[in-house]
Amino acid sequence: MEDYKKFFITKYHNLCNLMDRQTVGTELLVYGTATTMFLLAYIKHRPLYLVRPFKKPSHIPDKIIDARIKHKGLVRDVKQSGKDTLLLVSHRPLISLLASKNRLLPVKLAGVEVNGNGLAWIQGCLIGREATFLPLSKHDSNYVVSQLYLVHPPKGRLVDISETLLKLRFARFKPDGTQSVKKNAKYYKHLAKVENRTKTFESWLASLSRYPWIYKTFYNLKTSLLPKKELLHELVR
Repeated sequence: MEDYKKFFITKYHNLCNLMDRQTVGTELLVYGTATTMFLLAYIKHRPLYLVRPFKKPSHIPDKIIDARIKHKGLVRDVKQSGKDTLLLVSHRPLISLLASKNRLLPVKLAGVEVNGNGLAWIQGCLIGREATFLPLSKHDSNYVVSQLYLVHPPKGRLVDISETLLKLRFARFKPDGTQSVKKNAKYYKHLAKVENRTKTFESWLASLSRYPWIYKTFYNLKTSLLPKKELLHELVR
């Protein structure tokens, strides 16, 4: 027993003496071991989506969806798959080491069914734009249902695309299986309210159109009160 104890003590002192010399080899060993342990610990707590881009729905782990983590990407194209309108997004992870322009993630907008006007609007306004998307659920290997946002340049706020399409009447509210998930129910209720408010406002405008002088008076009042910069944003919006 004493022999084993002396053996380990001797090896320990030899290792300490070797480390004290601070040679290139020992420094590489120390820093290499420390870096490896750090990477292993980081990967364990931070998944590989920070480096690996999502190229298909199966690449998105369920725990990422449960954690409700937003991701960034570039909208490259749009296509119709039956009644579903799919946006093809080039996912950009936090560290873009393995990014690919050829493999695109199919994203379906949550809670809406896009019509022809909406498809044309998406083609003209979204393709080539940076977007932020929040995965809500995966539909087999066909697409991932997501909330999708664009950054509004003047104020840097996020613009919800599903909500915008409903306000423009370029889509109708359509519940899907994702609505049954408790944490998503609030968002779908919000979309339903947006559609109802839009229908009410549309009906109100239709009634008001019979009295054009009222609208003209309201418009002239607004243009006289709002600064030109604010008015420009109102017209564009």
